[in-house]
Amino acid sequence: MGIFSASNRALAREALDCVLRRVTFRPCNTGFDEKMKAKILGSLITRSETAARIVSKNFEVFAWLFFAVGLLSLGYAVRGLFLYYTTGNCNGLNSSGFCVFDPTGKNNQVSASSSGCKVPVSAGGVLTLQDVDLSGLPVRSPNSPDKIVMIGCYHCSYTRETYPVIRDLAKHFNASLTYSNVPVKEPDDSYTKLGYCVNLAAPDKYWQLNDLLFSSDLPDEKLPAATPADLSGAQPAAAVSDPLVQQILGQLGLDPAQINACITAPDTDAVVKKQIAEMDKTGYYGTPTVFINDNVSVGPKPYRVYAILLKGLFYWLAK
Repeated sequence: MGIFSASNRALAREALDCVLRRVTFRPCNTGFDEKMKAKILGSLITRSETAARIVSKNFEVFAWLFFAVGLLSLGYAVRGLFLYYTTGNCNGLNSSGFCVFDPTGKNNQVSASSSGCKVPVSAGGVLTLQDVDLSGLPVRSPNSPDKIVMIGCYHCSYTRETYPVIRDLAKHFNASLTYSNVPVKEPDDSYTKLGYCVNLAAPDKYWQLNDLLFSSDLPDEKLPAATPADLSGAQPAAAVSDPLVQQILGQLGLDPAQINACITAPDTDAVVKKQIAEMDKTGYYGTPTVFINDNVSVGPKPYRVYAILLKGLFYWLAK
């Protein structure tokens, strides 16, 4: 209280001096304990003589009890602040518990997967890349010892917030980066096929496509399902028929008709469905989900959290 209240600051100094003396088995030299006892009993006795008698008899016990509670509270506060700084949540990485430093839960929000079999981490699920085949996905800096794998959705606002941060992180530390799009906010896998086909046609354009899509004004809402005509092959597939996507493809110097032919090809359908199935093996339950070396983070986090997960706290502080 003395930190925030000038009227209590003198008492705070006396209390600290008294505590330091008492823990070394010396009496308070300011009479602080007797002063506080007199104030508390004076206020309490007007309400209940019995309560005042109990407090007077056991004042020393109550004093040490409150001291222990205060010390414990301080410990939890320091722990919460440390965890918030290093993981983005007072309760630890990917925790959904309330955090006073992030009361809205912004650092843990995700666009939930539509699959009913996904189990949130808090319910005992495990997020892992073990036995997940990433060989068909584009990789930036594949030879780097630091590995980042991001599962996201082009239309998910949380992914759109996180992707530029992860892109900058990978670029700054020259880390290996793999991005896999899953249709959490999309009615089908057309946008995932779009990324696959662009990478197939011009691998050097794939990351430019991602940068442009994530910096464009895509809606953060579940898109309507494609009509039968969209899927029949008589008209462009849903992803390429979007004027914005056509504009981006033109900006990249790619032929929309060629990309559309790839999107509607049966071979593409089989490959992309396999890629999405491999992502299901990770146990992800929402986007964005980011695997960084041996760590995994769910929901948008500040840059410092991703950097600490990638390089460690001491490396980050040294920078």
